[in-house]
Amino acid sequence: MRRTVAVFLISLTFLLGCSRPDKAEDKAAVGGPPVQGDWVIVRYESEPDVLNPLLQRAAVSDYALYGVNNSQVYELLMAYDPQTWRVTKPLLVEGPPEVSADHLTYSFKVRDGVKWHDGKPFSGEDILFTFKAGMCPLLDSASVRSYLSDLRDVQLEGRTIRFVMTEPNVFDQFNIVSTLAILPKHVFDPEGLIDGIGFKDIIGPKGKTDPKIKKFAEQFNAHPNNRAPIGTGPYKFEKWDTGREIVLARNDNYWGQKAYLDKIVIRIIGDYPAALTALKAGEVDLMPRLLPVQHAQQTSGPAFDEHFVKTKYSIPGYSWIGWNEQRPFFKDKRVRRALTMLLDRRTLIDKVRYGLGAIGIGPVNVSSRDFNPDIKPWPYDPPRAMELLEEAGWKDHDGDGVRDKDGVKFSFELMGGANSKVLLALMREELRKAGIEMRERIVEFNVLGTALREHRFDAATLGWSVDLTQDPYQIWHSSSASNRGSNYINFKNAESDRLIEQARKEFDDERRKQIYWRWQELIHEEQPYTFLYYQEEVAAYSKRFQNVTWWPLRPGYDLTSWFVPKGLQKYGTTPAP
Repeated sequence: MRRTVAVFLISLTFLLGCSRPDKAEDKAAVGGPPVQGDWVIVRYESEPDVLNPLLQRAAVSDYALYGVNNSQVYELLMAYDPQTWRVTKPLLVEGPPEVSADHLTYSFKVRDGVKWHDGKPFSGEDILFTFKAGMCPLLDSASVRSYLSDLRDVQLEGRTIRFVMTEPNVFDQFNIVSTLAILPKHVFDPEGLIDGIGFKDIIGPKGKTDPKIKKFAEQFNAHPNNRAPIGTGPYKFEKWDTGREIVLARNDNYWGQKAYLDKIVIRIIGDYPAALTALKAGEVDLMPRLLPVQHAQQTSGPAFDEHFVKTKYSIPGYSWIGWNEQRPFFKDKRVRRALTMLLDRRTLIDKVRYGLGAIGIGPVNVSSRDFNPDIKPWPYDPPRAMELLEEAGWKDHDGDGVRDKDGVKFSFELMGGANSKVLLALMREELRKAGIEMRERIVEFNVLGTALREHRFDAATLGWSVDLTQDPYQIWHSSSASNRGSNYINFKNAESDRLIEQARKEFDDERRKQIYWRWQELIHEEQPYTFLYYQEEVAAYSKRFQNVTWWPLRPGYDLTSWFVPKGLQKYGTTPAP
């Protein structure tokens, strides 16, 4: 699913520019046209939660299901055109929609001749079913529904699929084609439980009470194919060995340009040193993210350079610490601002990330035309932070070294993933000096994701990756704080909501930019997150691969275009190690 935002486990990326993909340098390249054969074994640092686009929350699920351009196992309606970086490349529809003059109706022609991986024909019924399912309030898909909140009806007439909106929204076309990967109706609703139920009934009161819808939702949420997807894309799901690997096999009957590699093996290795050891031993071909210390100190020299290419790439997004505003410590914006000013982000980037990144400012991409250049990062300024804490009433009234207010100690827990240990240790020490007691809690990614969705945390550090077309509604609108939406920190601000809603309705680029500039100023003042940094990523991969490109979209690489010359191919029918 090409959502506007998706969660990353450890680190997000600084978009240096929305340029076309650049060919990676490879001095060992062998000339000739692309050929079929060989496998790629790619390391993931965490395991997908599920492989269902309506239910998944982990970014790695996106990577496995859709790759970089909306087409790997499942497919969306359209994809990015790398020549223009606009979503104009047709996938499961034949082209861009006809749009009504009032911007309320979008009509597409459904692509003919496509088949599901099980051989059944694809049709517009699958698109209609997917949007019904995605908008079903009984499914755990609140983040999906937030992008399609203006969708009033979906109508199918022959091969024409029509989307009707309640009001004009500048993001509607993008959200329609880039939010939902299309699911097979015959797999997920073989009984036809929602066949006779109209789209308007699904999104209305009936959607929560109808017995058939309830039965469908229960079956869908627990469906075995949530772990064994059947799609239309260039790769077919083969197996999922929990905790070890997921294997995708080339779809020889794909309707479009066929992939070259016979298999994509997703090897799950949570430990970064172990992953680098596996890369150097030839057990992994692609390590999409190296730790900064690995890039700086552990992946250089003739032996490494002989076998691997090391390259930097960028994806728009940001790393953050989120302050749950349901907690008494974080209700006052002066406190949140003080917490940001107590962390030396420049030193964090220079010393821990070896210079890979830039200090975070806010949620809009720095290369976006909507980015407000007048906003500067809050400085590292402990004295001023102390003043803000005092102004907010957090003082050490009883002399025990910990600030308190109204009888409540300023003592909280900060959650993070395994690769947050250094950040958490730095934060704990800086806060201790300021009279704040912080406890660290390192958890597995899916555990962290559940805690965030259910608001069972004080503070947490994670990251968001975002698309080139960005709508802040899912993360920042008050409505996304309920129903397990992505507003994990319970940020509820009436002016912020108004600006987000106003921007959605403004089709004039310049006027919309001015709205977003004001919204960024508000977020800067409120500091619901401490925006840590935008960062560069560093990848390493085997030199036997050619046609390697890096995109300014998550996950940054398109394995459907990679190939290996016959003379360098490593895997055939023999299983990988």
